[in-house]
Amino acid sequence: MRLPCLFNQCTIRQRLIQLNTFTMLLIVTLISIFTYQLISLEKKLVTMEKVDDLFSNILEVRRYEKNIMLHLDKENVTKARQALQKTGSSLEALSPQFNELSEKKLFFDLKENFSRYKAIFDRWCADEECVTNLAPDDDSLHIREAGQALVDNGAALVHLKRKHISKGFKGALFWLTFMPVVIFIWGAILFFSQVKSILNRLSSLDQGTKNLAAGDFKIIPVTDTSPDEISRLIANFNQMVGALQQKQEELVQSKKMASIGTFSSGIAHEINNPLNNISLSTDIILEEFDSLEEEEIKEILNDIMTQTDRASKIVKNLLDFSRTPSSSEMQPVYIDFVLHKTTDLISNELRIHKIILQKDIRDRLPQTKGNLQKLQQVFLNLIINAEQAIGDYGTITVQAREIDEKYIRVNVTDTGPGIAQENLDQIFDPFFTTKGIGKGTGLGLSVVYAIVQEHGGYIEVASKVGEGTTFSVYLPEYHDSNNKEQQPQ
Repeated sequence: MRLPCLFNQCTIRQRLIQLNTFTMLLIVTLISIFTYQLISLEKKLVTMEKVDDLFSNILEVRRYEKNIMLHLDKENVTKARQALQKTGSSLEALSPQFNELSEKKLFFDLKENFSRYKAIFDRWCADEECVTNLAPDDDSLHIREAGQALVDNGAALVHLKRKHISKGFKGALFWLTFMPVVIFIWGAILFFSQVKSILNRLSSLDQGTKNLAAGDFKIIPVTDTSPDEISRLIANFNQMVGALQQKQEELVQSKKMASIGTFSSGIAHEINNPLNNISLSTDIILEEFDSLEEEEIKEILNDIMTQTDRASKIVKNLLDFSRTPSSSEMQPVYIDFVLHKTTDLISNELRIHKIILQKDIRDRLPQTKGNLQKLQQVFLNLIINAEQAIGDYGTITVQAREIDEKYIRVNVTDTGPGIAQENLDQIFDPFFTTKGIGKGTGLGLSVVYAIVQEHGGYIEVASKVGEGTTFSVYLPEYHDSNNKEQQPQ
């Protein structure tokens, strides 16, 4: 037998439908039980009224019996016979009203005593004359005994009936108060457990959207496997996060390619210099080989090797930077090493535009845990933005310091025109740019912001129109006593 969806794997819609159905059935059941209880109680009250009338008739018979004994009025005999007739009618009417065994037995004894009393009364008051000399064998003595037994039976039946009515009241009160409370508490526990499950997952989804807005592509952990609408929404959200993370990686890579395009002329010029030197040195050897001494040839060859190494280093730096990073490549790195590698890529491009690059980077700064290529992307984007803001003739300063033994701060300051105050709160938003149409996508700083967030840091900006702009990147320090890695040179 399949369990209801409230206790099984079902959607929220199915749960609500079955919860409403269950609630309606419960209400109908309770109303039916209440109705039955009230009807049953009403019948018991009607029977109680009839039992009271019967007992009143018995007492009336005994009263007329007493009046006959006292010779008060001859009409008492007639009235007593009428009272006996009413009592007999009451007994006949009540006969089918008793269902419980104790009531049936007591009612049977009452009928037997009534029949005995009526037989004695008929003999005692034959011909409308009653013998009242109280002789030992006279009916006048026996009728009093039979009457007392009849009253005792009637009183006992009244007491028993009232006891059963009290029990019926308690039963009705139980179904009208206690059972609804129990059912309500049980329903509330069930309802709130379902609501808690939904709200917890909605809270996770809310936090996930906040993380996503902050550039943190975290998958929401699935703790409830119910295939309902919230679980499907979380699954779709996680799928979207995965796709966005992939697109983010593609965007970072595309920004790298764009950055390479930006400083490609500087790279070409920087590679051209050692190639020219190699070419000149080779020409000298070829033309003057016979007249050159061995030491001079070795010196020229060493120079060729030096220039070759220089060109190789430039190409290697470019290849390292353009390589697609893996998200798992998070390892301890030195920020000063990252900054030097980054400035080596862009320095010649800055010289072409008559921009002075000043480096104030403290040696052997603490490590941070991160991805070398992504961190290069951060600082290269900031320097390129500074270069584009300056245009020609200006200064870019790169400064790196340790802050409170918790963070490493890297400032990239330019002497450009600055950023208007109303734009400062939006510069990290995707597709927001202050550049002219066709000159910027507005994705560079959003990529920087996302990468810094991914590394557990944060970024600040300070700017004054006409004075320049400073971007401050804060990255958490990484301390590992087991790390014996030496800083790269």
